[in-house]
Amino acid sequence: MDRYWAYLGLVAAVALMARPACAASPAVTAAETMVSVNLGVMHTQYHENLSPGDDESGYTPGFGVSASVLEPSAFRNIDLYAMLDYQFDAGNIKYAGHYQPADGGGAADATDRAVFNRIDARLGIGLPVAGGGEAIPYATAGYQAWNRNVDSPNTVDGGEFYHSALFGLGWKFDQPLGGPLVASANGELLGLAGGGITANGDDFGRGFGVTPEERVDLGLDDAVSGPFHVFASVYWQHFNYSGTHPEYYSSYYIYEPFSTTTNIGANIGVGFSFN
Repeated sequence: MDRYWAYLGLVAAVALMARPACAASPAVTAAETMVSVNLGVMHTQYHENLSPGDDESGYTPGFGVSASVLEPSAFRNIDLYAMLDYQFDAGNIKYAGHYQPADGGGAADATDRAVFNRIDARLGIGLPVAGGGEAIPYATAGYQAWNRNVDSPNTVDGGEFYHSALFGLGWKFDQPLGGPLVASANGELLGLAGGGITANGDDFGRGFGVTPEERVDLGLDDAVSGPFHVFASVYWQHFNYSGTHPEYYSSYYIYEPFSTTTNIGANIGVGFSFN
């Protein structure tokens, strides 16, 4: 029996030694093959294309978790890339806008106790470029939501829940800067689809149409001690909700107008590389 286990151990060791290396540099491979957690802050600017309409703006703290992998493929100079990321932000942001209470409506200054969730998954390939960098084109899909809780007695009880699926394409570029330090730039062009609003547990309108979302990220990753990494990133994100058709709801005909949201944020975090 001891010989049996020794034989299995030898086979496993040989298999690991024979495992092909990634086309990416070791620094890039380590930065992209990691589990991580982060803390951050996000600024939100929301505007309805309506007069009078709603405007919201403010900062919310948040946290995120992520797992990614960059592995060699069966083809020379082509790596396989996958990632799963979740981000949560919550806090009070300023609401300045219009609502429709029984007294005829009017402008309001209030607070939105906002909660944001975003999850996305990526699947792509890695291609080495000159200078030790790695270009990573990928397809992505996910989900984002905004629980809007405006602190006013005249708003809908329980707030409004904005939600939408995401799908699209992205391109990431990693560049070693010397030693274990890696800089990254990432851009995504997405579509929002299947989205809508839920209020008091009921969906109203016919849902949102398909609209675009654009996102840009810049980051730095450093392997500070063996597999342990620290990283920082900043991002800009912009998208539109197309609005809904008018619907009779709670004694009024209401609809959601076309709106624009811009998010700017920054994150710092720690990770463990398992490459």
